[in-house]
Amino acid sequence: MVKLFRFDICSLVLASVFVATGLSAAIVTNLRCENLIDPLGIDVPKPRLSWIIESNRSNEKQTAYEIVVDGLWDSGRVESDQSIDVLYGGKELSPATRYSWKVRIWDGEGKPSDWSKPATFSTGLKEWSAKWIGYEDAASTQPVATVGAPAKAGERSLPARYLRKEFGITKKVSRATAYVCGLGFFNLFLNGEKVSNDMMDPVLSDFAKADYYVTFDVTEQLKQGTNALRVVLGNGRYFAPRIKLPSTDPEYGHPKLLLQLEVEFTDGTKTTLVSDETWRLTTNGPIRANNEYDGEEYDARMEMPGWNAAGFDDSKWQPAQAVAAPGGVLVAQMIQPMRVTQVMHPVGITNPTPGTYIVDMGQTFYGTVRLKASGPAGTQVRMTSAYSLNPDGTLKTADNRSARSTDVYTFKGQGLEVWNPELKGQGFRRVQVTGFPGTPTVDNFEGLVIHTDAEPVGEFQCSSDLINRIHRALWWGMPMFLRSVPLDPDRNERMPWMGDPAKDAESQAFNWNIEPFYAKWMDDVARSQRRDGTIPDVSMYLKRGSGVEWPAVFTILPDWFIDFYGDRSVADKHYDAMKKWVLAMSQRNALPDGTLKGTNYGDWCDTYTMDGKVSDYGATSLDLVSTAYEYNNCRIMERLAKLMGKTDDQANFAEIANKLKTAFNQRFLNPNTHVYLGDTQCGYVLALQFGLVPDDQCDAVIANLVKDIMVKHDGHLSVGLIGIQWLMQTLTNIGRPDVAWTIATQTTRPSWGYMLSQGSTTIWERWDYDTRGPGMNSEALLIQAGNLDAWFYQTLAGIRQAAPGFKKILIKPSVVGDLTWVYAHFDSPYGRIVSNWKIEGKILTMDVTIPANTTATIVVPGKNGGSHEVGSGHYQFTAPWANGN
Repeated sequence: MVKLFRFDICSLVLASVFVATGLSAAIVTNLRCENLIDPLGIDVPKPRLSWIIESNRSNEKQTAYEIVVDGLWDSGRVESDQSIDVLYGGKELSPATRYSWKVRIWDGEGKPSDWSKPATFSTGLKEWSAKWIGYEDAASTQPVATVGAPAKAGERSLPARYLRKEFGITKKVSRATAYVCGLGFFNLFLNGEKVSNDMMDPVLSDFAKADYYVTFDVTEQLKQGTNALRVVLGNGRYFAPRIKLPSTDPEYGHPKLLLQLEVEFTDGTKTTLVSDETWRLTTNGPIRANNEYDGEEYDARMEMPGWNAAGFDDSKWQPAQAVAAPGGVLVAQMIQPMRVTQVMHPVGITNPTPGTYIVDMGQTFYGTVRLKASGPAGTQVRMTSAYSLNPDGTLKTADNRSARSTDVYTFKGQGLEVWNPELKGQGFRRVQVTGFPGTPTVDNFEGLVIHTDAEPVGEFQCSSDLINRIHRALWWGMPMFLRSVPLDPDRNERMPWMGDPAKDAESQAFNWNIEPFYAKWMDDVARSQRRDGTIPDVSMYLKRGSGVEWPAVFTILPDWFIDFYGDRSVADKHYDAMKKWVLAMSQRNALPDGTLKGTNYGDWCDTYTMDGKVSDYGATSLDLVSTAYEYNNCRIMERLAKLMGKTDDQANFAEIANKLKTAFNQRFLNPNTHVYLGDTQCGYVLALQFGLVPDDQCDAVIANLVKDIMVKHDGHLSVGLIGIQWLMQTLTNIGRPDVAWTIATQTTRPSWGYMLSQGSTTIWERWDYDTRGPGMNSEALLIQAGNLDAWFYQTLAGIRQAAPGFKKILIKPSVVGDLTWVYAHFDSPYGRIVSNWKIEGKILTMDVTIPANTTATIVVPGKNGGSHEVGSGHYQFTAPWANGN
């Protein structure tokens, strides 16, 4: 027997979300334009508007809405329950203009809400009168020695460019907006203060095709009288820090700046300040070298006091040069910037050799080090970052390969000096310090965690300490790849490989709002497409390869966007490019038997590759992996074609998929033993997950997969990068979450628990990191993380979407192993979803929150739990629980 209790939405568990306690009507909050709050520089003609409905009543739903945008558009009352991604339908928006908008809704009883508090968005700049400026220094294209170390082949060093411009303001300002593209990275200052807390603007791109500009509201920083603009230009990935290590990097040129400041006055007039040859420039500032591979070198003796304020004497500086444009289209940066999101305090310092100190941050992360110390002028402190230690206690830098990963600070000798690099980052946990003036303590250092500042949206906890620690390791590792593109965090590679994010993005999405981030990256991937339709395995930079499974992110993510976010704009935008790529793969790689030739990396770094037993391509047939992925690609395109009304494409992709399925099973499946070629977990998982297994073989194939895990591998997985993206969810889908739990809770190798037992705080690149030699052996890559964290939310907490964007929600937790409670919340596009269950004695209690304007099916675990169809509200269920059911 199940007891059901339903409460109005006013319980304590919702205090931080639903602020409408005591009200009798719905309110509208959390207004978003293009999935950002108050975004600057919207670069689309018709932005999409979304809002959250909050109420203290159960079964709250929207039956109509009305949107007003600054006199340009009043939608009138629209009979609709749509509250996400409503397309702007008013007059054409003017460029470089700020707009205010608000919305009200009608509830299920036909009662209107009050108007929401206004939100704002601004449109991008279309007419540029600014010039690209910089300093072309031909000599700097040659290898240059870094401070305290000779140059090696392929290494280059370049000092930062410092630019400034003074200008006068005589009238009262109503609004001032700066539009800036500084390549590679830039910092913008106005009247001595940095205009934002952004780090490493703008976002990365293939600069020959697209260059992103950043929009800043600088109204408050401007003053009447003389003002001073200052820009620091770093190399980023524009001035290639590597020429041939580990491969040829694209050479774009020297750093350059494009800046336009639009100022509006209270009397209705306007003025524009632009970058041009009247700006002054020097390379003789304190940042002597900067790149993400080798580090940043800063000589505080070369600081220029007052250079960023009005009145500074820059007569010895040179005029900025007008330089050629980078070649790409100017695009507004419409994702969250990179920022310092946390400050870490060291947990200890060791002294393995005289003069050498190891600072341990206690946690692996991507970011940099802040130094706080005093020293005589000219004293140089060198800080090298990496993850682990050598047996003698010194820093293990071998895994950095040729990347120096060393920051150098030269003291000016003027009391306490505080400094951190601003134009680079590094994945690390420990810092090796030499040259420190005296004996350092933990108070001399801080770790700055840096990544794309995506909004947190999820939380997961459970009764298993091991699972909680695995979740935290995943949680720390995932944002290390959120750096304007999904970029490797360490060594001399740091490329946006396309293999990992296809499903890893789902785990990230349960923890952060990564919708704008991956929408932008799909633009990058599309720009990397070649004329023949192929797509490289790495977007933007290392444009090699033309396989199926790595670039399949280009079909998987847009399709996933529809399911997870209810957002079809990415699929709409890139449909033609996706179609071209999928067809190219079917034609280019086809074998005579109808399968595809494996041209990629297979199940990269699976357990068969441990200790160098076999190549990194893994044990699963490359042809099997590529054929399975192409089948999945075609099914995705078939679904998208149906959604978009493209009937001819729908039929064509269905035909190709059916032929691939037949060929796949004829070649790879033994119908007598029900074994797929190689008898690997990855082969079984791909066949089951993608729907390739014939109906009459399904039960036997499932049995073979379970036997492989539980018997052959004693409850352990054997998959690598490809298989781990699908393994856990596949086991849940076939009704065996218990097997997935067995895998998740292992503590012997290969397992996540084993990684933690060896002291790791993130997830390794290889299952055998601890016994593998240096090289391709990172302590913090997503390769073996897969989609595990999403499985915690989806299976253990049971939060799943039953309709696009969580418009309909399925709450179906699995009580597995020795779990006695799970708490998770997820801020969906419609609001917060909570699943909170626990077992006390012989009673299972389940508390669930469903946001307004959605419905849900809640499945209570156990034989007597039952299934319940509900609207929004807070619900509590109790059911008898004994002996695991």
